[in-house]
Amino acid sequence: MPSIRVFTGDENGLTKSIKFSIPEGRLRADTVIPTSVVTVDESPSRGKVQKMAVGQGPNEENLLAVGRSKGNISLHSYRPKADEIEPKQEWNEERFNSEDSFIGLSVGLRGTYSCTARGFLRLKLFETDTGSSENTLESSSQTTVLPMRLKDWRLSPNETHFAYGGDEVEVSLWDIEKAFSEPVKTSEAVINAGKKRKERKDKVKLLHGEVWRAQNVPHDFLNIRQPVHNTALSFIHQGSTTSDAHNVIVAGTAAGAVRLYDIRSQRKPVQNWDKVCPNSSVKHLQCGRLEHQIFVSDSQSRVYTIDIRNGRTTYRYPNAKGAVVSLAPAPHEFLFSVSLDHFIRLYTTPPPPAKANQNQPAKGKLVHEEYLKGTPSVVVWDAVSGLGKDPDTKKKTWDKRNAREAEEEEEIWKNMEVTGAGQAEGTSSNESEASSEEDSSEEDNSRVKRLRAS
Repeated sequence: MPSIRVFTGDENGLTKSIKFSIPEGRLRADTVIPTSVVTVDESPSRGKVQKMAVGQGPNEENLLAVGRSKGNISLHSYRPKADEIEPKQEWNEERFNSEDSFIGLSVGLRGTYSCTARGFLRLKLFETDTGSSENTLESSSQTTVLPMRLKDWRLSPNETHFAYGGDEVEVSLWDIEKAFSEPVKTSEAVINAGKKRKERKDKVKLLHGEVWRAQNVPHDFLNIRQPVHNTALSFIHQGSTTSDAHNVIVAGTAAGAVRLYDIRSQRKPVQNWDKVCPNSSVKHLQCGRLEHQIFVSDSQSRVYTIDIRNGRTTYRYPNAKGAVVSLAPAPHEFLFSVSLDHFIRLYTTPPPPAKANQNQPAKGKLVHEEYLKGTPSVVVWDAVSGLGKDPDTKKKTWDKRNAREAEEEEEIWKNMEVTGAGQAEGTSSNESEASSEEDSSEEDNSRVKRLRAS
């Protein structure tokens, strides 16, 4: 029986490997899905798990990075069918304190990226030798400082840019190479010559390495400035090439709005859907594995699927007993979530309709939930396990089904001539009734005339 594996971290500092054995055929709410939960790392003294990330290192080695609340980051290697993980690297963020937290973690081609809420960004390069020294961390790392009060940080799929947002911190896009490089010092003559340009109010002053910064939405109907509270963001990279995978960003706010930014067009959001999470804030946001699809969870235990072509909620999953703190899309139209009620849940994620304004052909549903002993805080798909089928093949099947349903619907509308015929029949019947009434009225008039004559 094929299986899909995810890694979870909890508030006790435990890292677990969970395998879901997916049976063949159509999944229903009563389908039995065997699961196996194995604790692969126990580190309660290092604090709770805040962030996790998977990726491939040198020689295509599968790596798992874990960031904890006491500033510790550990890097492990794992094999596709084994439950054990092997430690590779471990370091502490020296600028970390008790009020800080990890808000971003990613495994790239060069090393492990980590970002804290106070804006401390680090690229820890992969080890190339086994030598050790007291200065190993600084010599094998690149660091920079970003604005404070950050809530989320994401690395672009092509690993050329990163984006962040936070409390009174607009969504911003940075170039990685420039961010870790030293700013070029300019002479006083050049600075004085460019003072007039800097005084222009229509130009935003970008930081060194920053290539784009969003602009706040217009004031409300009372002409009051709307606060900037970005809580989650993600890159929209489905259907994009490697070179432009960083151009479209989606962000969620504490007011429950979801905003879509395109850095090629303008600084203000190209779409602002302010009623996605009513009376709630966006807790987590994740780009789906299918085109035009994103997943959003709010602070009231609800999970939505949004079509970014029109901002419609295509379907909503059943409420959990606690807030959903992390989402992990997986191939073959699956979505994993963990929430504060100690459950990990498995959902189906049918693709959005072929056209933006069509009805959703199939709804996502909850197919399995598993109780975990510790309170989970994060979940990630292992990026290796799958059902042995090409996800593009299944997507093409859904596209064919959507196209067929669209053709059938169009055929139905074409053949709906009964209404027009009924109107014609109704018109003819009305005309016949009118003519019969006229005939009857003429007969009555002639009868009255004969009676008067007599």
